[in-house]
Amino acid sequence: MTTEPPAGSASAPYVVRFRRLRPILMIAVGVLGLAISVRMIIGVVRAGQPNRVPTRLGLATASVVLAAVGGARLARGRRTGWIAFAVDADGIFLVASPDGARRFGWDEVSALVLFSRRTEFVEGTVRCVGVRLHPMAPGSPERHRAELEEAVSRHDLPLDVWERLRRLDRGPSEAGLELAVSFHAEARGWQYGTSSLTEAMRVHAPGVPVVREPSERYYDLVGWRADQEELRQALEDAELRHWA
Repeated sequence: MTTEPPAGSASAPYVVRFRRLRPILMIAVGVLGLAISVRMIIGVVRAGQPNRVPTRLGLATASVVLAAVGGARLARGRRTGWIAFAVDADGIFLVASPDGARRFGWDEVSALVLFSRRTEFVEGTVRCVGVRLHPMAPGSPERHRAELEEAVSRHDLPLDVWERLRRLDRGPSEAGLELAVSFHAEARGWQYGTSSLTEAMRVHAPGVPVVREPSERYYDLVGWRADQEELRQALEDAELRHWA
C-alpha cells in the first residue's frame, strides 16, 4: 500500500509499505500443502505404491519453499517496520536487493532510476527502483571503475588473478555506466505510483532527477555489480595467497 502525502502537507514523507496479507497466505498455503502431501505419502506407502512417492515429495518440497518465502518476507517487513521505500526531507530509504535496508542522504544521490526486469519463469516484468550515487560516493560505478583500473595496473598479482581482472576490464565502458544504479530494489510485495513518487522527489529533492529506463537496459543498469563482487573476491584471494 502507498501512503500519499496528506492534503495540505506537501512536504510529508512519501512512504510505501510491504503488504502483509500475501506472505501470511503463502505461509498458510505452504503449511496446508505440506500437511496434505505428507498424508498422501503415508497413503501411497501403506498402499504399497512407492513409485508414486516422488510426485508427493515434489508437492511437499514446493510447499516448504512457498512457506519459507512467505516467512522470509514477513521477517523482512518486521525488520523495517513494514516500510519498503520512502522519500523524505533527509533522503531515500530503500530495502535494496540483495543489500538490505539502506538510507541514502541527498548529498550522495544524483538520480532516482525507475526501470524493470523481465521475469524468468512467467512472462512479464518486475518493476524496480534504483539509486544512482554521485561519482565519488562509495559504491558508485565510477569508484568501481577507478578501483578496477588501479587493480589491473598492479604488478604484484598472481597471473590467474590478473587474468580475472582483465576479463572484468572488458566490461561496461564509462559511457555504459552513465546511469548505472548503485543499489536497487524489486517491487515485490509492494507498489509505487510513478506520478506521486515523481512529485515527492520534486518536493524533497528538486535537483535530483527521476529517470525512466526500458527493461532492455536492465543489465546495463545493474550488471556492473557482479563485476564489483568479482573484483572484491579476486583481490581477497590474492591477499590470502600472499599471506599463506
